[in-house]
Amino acid sequence: MRSSNVFSTFVYVVFVAVVALPVVARANGDAAAGKAKSLACEACHFAVPPTGDMPHLVGQRQIHLVGQRQSYLVRQLRAFKAGDRKNPLMSAIATQLSTADIDNLAAYWSGRPTGSDATVSEPAASIKKTHLAFPPEFPRGFVMYVASNDAGENTINKSYINEIGFQAAKVNKPLPNGTIVVVVHESPKLGPDKQPILAKDRSWVSDKVTSYAVMESRAGWGRDIPDLLRNDDWSYGLFTPEKKLRTEVNQAQCLACHKPQAAVGFVFTFKELQLKAHGQ
Repeated sequence: MRSSNVFSTFVYVVFVAVVALPVVARANGDAAAGKAKSLACEACHFAVPPTGDMPHLVGQRQIHLVGQRQSYLVRQLRAFKAGDRKNPLMSAIATQLSTADIDNLAAYWSGRPTGSDATVSEPAASIKKTHLAFPPEFPRGFVMYVASNDAGENTINKSYINEIGFQAAKVNKPLPNGTIVVVVHESPKLGPDKQPILAKDRSWVSDKVTSYAVMESRAGWGRDIPDLLRNDDWSYGLFTPEKKLRTEVNQAQCLACHKPQAAVGFVFTFKELQLKAHGQ
């Protein structure tokens, strides 16, 4: 009888000890499903000499996806999706992800061996590159629809659209393939007080062009872009004052930046375009 009591006590103690142990969360996620959505991540996070990409570097630390703890990746993606962590590009991506997507991507990237992000795949490399050449006739055939002063950047921004896009805006139709939008960035002319000189309408007087940003839509250009990044058939490019393409710019970042503007044709100044098109 005594042995039975001892045995019962032992079993009870073991049971209580096991129950009291901290619960370890099991890793969820389907790595194969995560791989199917991983191309958009690769286009920004895989470094390629001589140009690493912004999300790959945070401060002085390289932030790799491959080999990261799955729980860490899940936590960060959830934070971006909820808005608890702020980054315009990551937020644009994460808000499109379901809970399952996040688990799947975390499972995929955490399972990749460290160092396997040294080479960018051909599909990801093609996302980085723009289709654009600078429109040779600009500004002929374009309408300037808004100009604004950016005090934060000390820049004058002038937005132009070509005739096919402007005519579509006039009749409230979506901007068709063939539309080109050009934003000219100019530095203001400064007075003796080192402040921008004002014109009669209180706008800044331009000194010189500092860069150009161009977006153009052509049939088929978005065909191979993953859904997380695709902006219909728009492609993006940044150009020097001499209208030379800045090849170090990663188009994937432009796509992510414009993605939240899907409801207005991916154009940040769509409201101003409509006002100009309707004579307001």
